[in-house]
Amino acid sequence: MKKVVAQDPLDYEIRGMYRFATLKEDATLVDEVRDAWPENPRLLMVAADPDDDTLTENLALDLASALVKAGLAVGEVRVLEAETASVASQLIPGADVIVLADGADEVRDAFYGEVSLPNLLKTAKDDAVLIALSPQALEAADA
Repeated sequence: MKKVVAQDPLDYEIRGMYRFATLKEDATLVDEVRDAWPENPRLLMVAADPDDDTLTENLALDLASALVKAGLAVGEVRVLEAETASVASQLIPGADVIVLADGADEVRDAFYGEVSLPNLLKTAKDDAVLIALSPQALEAADA
């Protein structure tokens, strides 16, 4: 599994009522994952706050959009949060790209423990790409 820490990789442009996400110019994320990037991958965003589904879903869609704009295809986007925790054991092995969101340490760590994320990551595809949006998220996932 390819593991990358991409801390705060997104820039936002506001045009009227719309917000557009792109990768920051100094972000090295694309260069770090390009060779390992699967064709039309299933991207799974793992929530840092499982009860804030709006934030997690928006972050997942923003990151997917920014990756596509940077030339990396994304085929499907899913979110592991409170509502989907019961199927975590299906979501992790089905994902090609797993993104660990950043957030409050105690909330994130409790959720990772609740779904047994460190154990579930052992069931991920060998060629999966793991992107942590903070070093703390990567450490909490024991990845």
